[in-house]
Amino acid sequence: MSTGDMIIGTNRNNEKSVELPSSILNKHVAMLGSTGSGKTVAAKILIEEATLSGIPSVIIDPQGDLARLAMMGDRKIVTENGGDAERSRFYEEKAEVRIWTPTSTKGLPICLDPFCPPTGEQDPSKLVNSWDLMAAGFTILAGHDVEKKSSGAQVKAFLYQLLTESAIHGMLPFDFVTLSELVSNPMKMVDEGAEADRISSIVDGYIKEPVRLELARRFNALDSGVNQLLFTMGVPLDIDILTQPSKKGKTPVNIIYLNSLSSEDTKNSFLQEFGRRLYDWTLHQKSESDDTKLLFFIDEVAPYLPPEPRRPPAKDIIKLLFKQGRKFGLSCVLATQNVSDVDYKILGQANTIFIGRFQTKQDRNKVSDLLKVGKSDLSLVEELPNLKAGEFQLVCPDVADIAIPVKTRWLYTDHGPALSENEVEKLIGKDLRDWAGSHTTSYSQPKLPPAIPMTRQQISKGMEAQETPFESHLMGGLMLLKDSKDPLSVMLGMTNLLTAITLLMSTIVLGQSWVDGNNSGFMPLLGAVVSLTACVALVIETFLADDIMMVQRIRKRARPIQYLILAWIWFLWFANRADMIELGSLKILVDVCQTVTTLFVVLEFAHRLQLAKISLQLDWNPIFLMKESFHNLKMMLSKSELAVMRATSTQVMRSLQLLTEVTTFLILGVLVFGISDISQDSVIFTEITIRLFTVYAFQIAARAFVDLRNS
Repeated sequence: MSTGDMIIGTNRNNEKSVELPSSILNKHVAMLGSTGSGKTVAAKILIEEATLSGIPSVIIDPQGDLARLAMMGDRKIVTENGGDAERSRFYEEKAEVRIWTPTSTKGLPICLDPFCPPTGEQDPSKLVNSWDLMAAGFTILAGHDVEKKSSGAQVKAFLYQLLTESAIHGMLPFDFVTLSELVSNPMKMVDEGAEADRISSIVDGYIKEPVRLELARRFNALDSGVNQLLFTMGVPLDIDILTQPSKKGKTPVNIIYLNSLSSEDTKNSFLQEFGRRLYDWTLHQKSESDDTKLLFFIDEVAPYLPPEPRRPPAKDIIKLLFKQGRKFGLSCVLATQNVSDVDYKILGQANTIFIGRFQTKQDRNKVSDLLKVGKSDLSLVEELPNLKAGEFQLVCPDVADIAIPVKTRWLYTDHGPALSENEVEKLIGKDLRDWAGSHTTSYSQPKLPPAIPMTRQQISKGMEAQETPFESHLMGGLMLLKDSKDPLSVMLGMTNLLTAITLLMSTIVLGQSWVDGNNSGFMPLLGAVVSLTACVALVIETFLADDIMMVQRIRKRARPIQYLILAWIWFLWFANRADMIELGSLKILVDVCQTVTTLFVVLEFAHRLQLAKISLQLDWNPIFLMKESFHNLKMMLSKSELAVMRATSTQVMRSLQLLTEVTTFLILGVLVFGISDISQDSVIFTEITIRLFTVYAFQIAARAFVDLRNS
């Protein structure tokens, strides 16, 4: 069955089928019409057709009538009313309708997770916007109006600084209790390496102490009662989960049933946080893509998008989604019966408009003003009072120059009054509940470290966002082997595994040598301590792979031990070369391990120096240069700066490739042109060859491993 065109209905003038290309969803859509005009039916038709085209959808259902998309209509009645029974059957096979009920288990429970920070590489301005939205969400949850300059805006600014600074030091809160503790005592970050002056400026620069302590109490209160259910019960809000089917071949239709929330304020808070997560999701999609990746529909949008100056919590994020979502593959669709009660700037973003019956002159004037913005034919406005239910004037410049008089087709799904929570419960099958249960957790930990926005100093120096030195993490856990995109992470994982094996085997060899009386017991004892420490850290990080904050803390505290391991490996190599110990066949493994561990540490240090050098080159004034030199020496050693500046693994991998290629070129030059007395039988040639072969072998193995996982 072809699903390229969306069958909307028939032309009222000639009875021909009205079919729209699914490409119209690359731009936004509006459904306008008074009560009983059929705009909700038209919206359902669009959702059904998007589903047939393989486009997943997320539907905000404030009243409960859209939940009926989970109920198939009688196929006989569909046929009697001119519908396509075969297409109806295909929709039933294709659609995977999920009804999500916040704070309730009647449907699929879903919870807000406001503690998920922006991750990955993003445009600096959009990254700041993401953190600002996160801070705004917490401000709203604490009961402050972010638009009030005297209070809410200051609280939001304080939370923005607090959250970003805590992320730098691996202390980003993961629940309301830890957030409350951080708000009440921000100076605790100093123990994790934050600068006392910086934290003091955050504490004193935005809100007074009584306000801050009251803010901490409000956050603590959110961890109890019904509030706790909203934030902890069910599947954490994750757009990737919503867009992925539980069964192959299905297209998800996600209905967010807001009737399970007790108040309008709670609904607004939920929608604001949902919008933030959706915005973060769009930033990770391919920009300017021609494909529609997700349809986002809000029914009866007036309470959330009123005209200026009213600004409910969800308005700003919805405006942002309408403004920027299209270029990232997000199609926004809204429906309203009160055109005058919706911000006209947002309505003006719609390229395709279904206009149904409007009786009052005031509503028709508003529609006329909207059409003037799009330079559409205004004569159609006079026909609006005479339209019947299901009849629309379809304005779609990408399809036709004039409005299309359309009568919508019969729905494939059931249409009727709003569903109660008890009725919703009967529509959720065991398979879907089991699937949702597999994604349930109290609080989701980010799979990736937070993406940190730039500081003022970094912006003034022209540094790129998220440039931090690559860190070797010699005890970084086997979780690095799970990376299916980054060969450098896989190389590090292979190095970690090889290091642990080498340390254990060398300890056994040293122990046996001590038993044989060939050396003292000091070396096997020291080897056992180093080996045990490395293996324990390896196991801990592997098991804590999902808790990125805890992993960051472990790495920070274990860093001196990593260099101890490197020093021990070098000692084993030197002692074997000096005939102090006999490693036998293990010496090749020690050579390989010594090569790769040293390589990663050298690459890390080189990138730190490179970042400092970039700053030093920005001014040639001698006095300023001396000040900058001192500052950049501190910058290389400062934990907070190291966490903010990140050199991507792609850059490090390129450096590694360049290093190996240059080394290979030099060796070949020496051999071909006889520049030195080094021969193929010399010890130096053997040492260089082993190390060069090791580096090449690790690069090839890492790429092969990544390709294998991807395939």
